[in-house]
Amino acid sequence: MTKYLARRVYGLGLILSAFITPAFSATIVDGGVIHFRGAIVADPCVVTPHHDAFAMTCPDNNRMQTRRVSYEDVLNGQVNDSSLATLSMKYLNPEKTLAVVQIQYR
Repeated sequence: MTKYLARRVYGLGLILSAFITPAFSATIVDGGVIHFRGAIVADPCVVTPHHDAFAMTCPDNNRMQTRRVSYEDVLNGQVNDSSLATLSMKYLNPEKTLAVVQIQYR
């Protein structure tokens, strides 16, 4: 009798798990979809760090133009490519060894 009851409980457990597993799987998200409206009308700028400045390469009249920008100007918020982007930088630590550079496109 105990063996019969154990098989019954095991069988009911399998059936129950078949219904519960999809419910748990639906709550786990492995990816997603980003919806974009509008158009990309220019290539993005390419910012390359150097020892004393950034090289900011942006499209201008169907040509890529490179402009050198000092770290000091970026920290002071004085970098403004009026036609395309604004460049800014903030240090993450007091030692000023880690920073985040933000490019804001118009």
